Amino acid sequence: MNSNGCLRRSLAATMVAATLVCWSVSALPAQAALSGQEVMDKVYNSPKPKGSVLTMSMIITKNKKSLTRTLTTWTTGDAVKGETEKTLMKFLAPADVKGAGFLNLKKPDGATESLLWLPALGKVRRLGSGASDQDQAFFGSDFTNRDINGFVHADFSYVVDSFVNGIYTITATPKKALGYEKLVYQVDSGTWKYLKIDYWRGGKLVKWQTDAYDKVQGYDMPTKIVMSSAIGSSTELRFTDYKLDQDLGDQYFTERFLKQ
Repeated sequence: MNSNGCLRRSLAATMVAATLVCWSVSALPAQAALSGQEVMDKVYNSPKPKGSVLTMSMIITKNKKSLTRTLTTWTTGDAVKGETEKTLMKFLAPADVKGAGFLNLKKPDGATESLLWLPALGKVRRLGSGASDQDQAFFGSDFTNRDINGFVHADFSYVVDSFVNGIYTITATPKKALGYEKLVYQVDSGTWKYLKIDYWRGGKLVKWQTDAYDKVQGYDMPTKIVMSSAIGSSTELRFTDYKLDQDLGDQYFTERFLKQ
């Protein structure tokens, strides 16, 4: 074989080897993908403000008719740090819900205390931890009380379904009865925030949630959350007037303040 033939064979071999190397490098992200537990660890550990006060608009759409409710929301605490997560919501408008409020205290172990204040009834209702209370619609919206309270990281097992273009799809299966048979998350690996959550019950997709974020005072904060139901209704939450890293004392998260 002459030198030109050897050279051609050498170049061909080099090209094949280079192709294999490039293929191996391109496959690395999939091979190096995190486990479902590791992804959700990053989600729950993503930076969040110490305490926050914000305005929330709730737009409920059913049968092509929309109703807007406005609330002020106070939140503090981080279960990942061993703190009780505290949330207080007080309705500002319209008139039929003005003054109503919702208080939720969620301990790191998942134990939850929820109080509902309806001025028209003149008393505070304590919600139980069972499905009869937790799976009720939150003030007529497509969110349940359980959805508003939020879930506990340790109450689910997580499996990665796919990792495409920096987006993880994670199936979360509850370890105990939590109102849904599974949740399917889409998580942005750039921010470790949810982009979408599918809620499954009885083998059917019953509703889905999409989240949008913006950078506010250094944090990726939700600007809009939309819960859409398979039956055609939807509820949109819009967030404005952020006051972050507020030092909120216990006085904000009491039955007395709830009723004020």
